[in-house]
Amino acid sequence: MVMTSYCVLPTVVGVSCAADHARSREWHFRVLLDGKPIGWHDFRVNDADGSAEVVSHARFVVNVLHIPVYRYEHKNLERWRGGCLAQLDAETTDNGTSLRVHGEATADGFTVSGPSGARTWTGCVRSFAYWDRTLLAAQRLLNAQTGAYEPVRLARSPGEGDLPGSTERYFLDGPDFHIELWYSASGEWCGLATHTSGGKTLQYEITH
Repeated sequence: MVMTSYCVLPTVVGVSCAADHARSREWHFRVLLDGKPIGWHDFRVNDADGSAEVVSHARFVVNVLHIPVYRYEHKNLERWRGGCLAQLDAETTDNGTSLRVHGEATADGFTVSGPSGARTWTGCVRSFAYWDRTLLAAQRLLNAQTGAYEPVRLARSPGEGDLPGSTERYFLDGPDFHIELWYSASGEWCGLATHTSGGKTLQYEITH
């Protein structure tokens, strides 16, 4: 997920990796904006026989002087087959604006319907699958919130990861974002970091 508007992308800093090699993996995060809690984001990945089902749900509320000034909720269901998207259904409420994105594999390619209309993409289409860094090594990634198929570049950072429990750090860059990603030696997602369009730091702290 790449969030636009007030919150651009999720971040995880200062937490340990939650390594789990079972078929079902979960990440539960407390979300902070410049160190202040604003909500939560949960991920669940179920793997089976070369396929995967990914469910994520996020909810944020930003308060100024105890008055809500920004609300955000995102629900996303993805089905993967052979390392490529087979289906995607996402609903987002971004400060009162409702967004829906649907994508599915067809005989012609992967067809996406979103706020900007419908389009079909050929080849292996992938989303921002932070939970598996190998899936991020693509020239484009699908934004589950907007339906945009965004150009990206993934590069490994020299040296070791600087997040507790991590050994590798990567940079994922696009036209309007720069994301730092951390992974353990076994490839488990440990965290990521970025800044909002307003220069604030959005953080995800793992709870369990």
